Amino acid sequence: MSPLGLVLLVLGWSAAVWAGTSLICRKQPSPKVAQAIWRGAALALLAPFAAALFVPGFSVEVDVPLGELPLLEPVMITPQDGVAMPAPAAGIELPDIGTLIIWTICAGWAVRFLLWGISQVRLQRLKARAMRTHRPIGHWAEAVGLSRTPRVFVIPRGAPFLAGVLKRAIYVPAALIRGGGASEVIVHELVHLKRGDLIARPLERIVADFFWFSPFAWWIRGQLDFWREAVVDEETVELTGDRIAYARTLTSAARASRDEAVLPVAAFILRKKGTLKMRLNELLTEKPRPRRMGLVLAAALMCAAPLALAQGMLIKGAAAGPGMTVTYSHAVLDKARLTSAFGMRKHPTTGEMKLHSGIDLAAPEGTPVYAPTDGVVTVAEMTKGYGNLVQLMAGGETVLRFGQLSSMDVKAGDVVKPGDVIGKVGQSGIATGPHLHFETVRNGDYFDPQAEEGLVLADDLTILATSGAKAPVPPAPPEAPPISGPAAAPLAPEAPLAPEPASLEKTADFIKEAEAAQAACKKLDAWFRQPEETEDWARRKAEAEEENKQAGLLMDASWVPETTSYPMPVYPAEAASAGKIGACLVMFDLGVDGKPKNTLATCSDPVFASSAAALPGAAFKPVTGPDGQPVEVKGVTYPLSYCMS
Repeated sequence: MSPLGLVLLVLGWSAAVWAGTSLICRKQPSPKVAQAIWRGAALALLAPFAAALFVPGFSVEVDVPLGELPLLEPVMITPQDGVAMPAPAAGIELPDIGTLIIWTICAGWAVRFLLWGISQVRLQRLKARAMRTHRPIGHWAEAVGLSRTPRVFVIPRGAPFLAGVLKRAIYVPAALIRGGGASEVIVHELVHLKRGDLIARPLERIVADFFWFSPFAWWIRGQLDFWREAVVDEETVELTGDRIAYARTLTSAARASRDEAVLPVAAFILRKKGTLKMRLNELLTEKPRPRRMGLVLAAALMCAAPLALAQGMLIKGAAAGPGMTVTYSHAVLDKARLTSAFGMRKHPTTGEMKLHSGIDLAAPEGTPVYAPTDGVVTVAEMTKGYGNLVQLMAGGETVLRFGQLSSMDVKAGDVVKPGDVIGKVGQSGIATGPHLHFETVRNGDYFDPQAEEGLVLADDLTILATSGAKAPVPPAPPEAPPISGPAAAPLAPEAPLAPEPASLEKTADFIKEAEAAQAACKKLDAWFRQPEETEDWARRKAEAEEENKQAGLLMDASWVPETTSYPMPVYPAEAASAGKIGACLVMFDLGVDGKPKNTLATCSDPVFASSAAALPGAAFKPVTGPDGQPVEVKGVTYPLSYCMS
């Protein structure tokens, strides 16, 4: 279920609970019964989420219309040389509505926690200014049924309250001590203590903190506060025996606590407007109590329980379905060749320009096809053009289509996880060879699967030159002898920056220039044999050797870290326009996460220094120490060559 759907569910359910409970309480039950009813309402707000932990979930059925499927043109699978596909570049994307809602809810919780902390500070300051009084209250404590008598303190102003977990104390404003009514206040707080309200009150109020975005949760919280005090008022009057005197004390306490700050305690006077009048009315008015209240509550429970269980099943079932954000965590294929890219191309039969709405990945027939993300299967059937087609609803209005399958291992309605096999590569539709036709559809529009952030088409992917896809020059580390120093690394891939020829007439000249550039790159080997070391480089190198030695790392001169992601440096525009080539050594500290940091570059031409020091995309396998934990290695060197191909 999406965050927005969950918020709407909470709002609707809390409104229904509040309305139903208010309707029941219109029958004017006794304060104790009313308090129990509103406590049940608070628990009912949490019931769907508690039920989701135990009840089975509804099966998720997501209906995504397939629409008019374009006819796939024949695909000729031929073994041709290709180039490796780099990792997709990370893009900046605004958060979707679901993410914004989650952030807003978390921010609301943070604000609630901050306000609670501020109120705690106010409480501690007020308690620090309180003065203890030795007023005898042991007889009242015994009458209430307490085994231990709490202490009594006088505060300058405010409402009376009970506080303390281990050392419980009653705080009474000086105005009530001087003007009378202190006995009624003390008995009131003793009854709170006997009833366990020091613990019950925070638990009752946390419902509104959790569902802070629902006004109905706050109204339920207000009713809980009112009926808690009404119950204690009733029991206090039974002990003191004078309703009129207690009513006067309530009025006096209300005047003494006017405009005081909110404290995280059960204050004698509630701040909500109108509650004093309601308490006095409940206290001084004789009301006929309703009969058969038990039957009414039983009927309400019979109506609420199935609804709460149904919502729990809905929450649990929807939790298995896709969310608002699509996160890819598994490759679609293990190994494949991209034979036809996404975009406009000439139809091989009609000669018309037509949108190729997906990409074609050639692989041997029967190769497993994996789900790259969480989702729900909405289509798994034989279709025209696509052959055996599996359509996956991945969330966020994103639909993934897998066509030309030889077999389908899922059916409509199935919930899949990343890495689940959904079918096998085949040629069940219009095709001349086994391949997977893969599409990405969002809000009814087709998108290039290669441009999907985080989506890996195949762990081992070759892009054919005839596919129409834009591919980089294949990485080719230059041949160079080991570099002396605390650590040496294999040469980085050459920077893929040479543009394609603008026209067929320039192709021959371009090839000649490329061959000349490749020959010139060989001359960089001499620089790698005797690199130019600056004063900063030499000092950094000596410090790194000493720090590694102190850390117990005895690094062999021929040691190089295992590369998990080669850097993709940017070829400086100034160097490219001038036809310059260069060689660089980059020194860095290898962090425990395998990422380089504190980089320093020395180059045959300073124009390459800033590009080399960036090491974009570089990652290495972390080094583990004798205890098996990752350790930081200082002064690792990594060579880079800048050659235009």
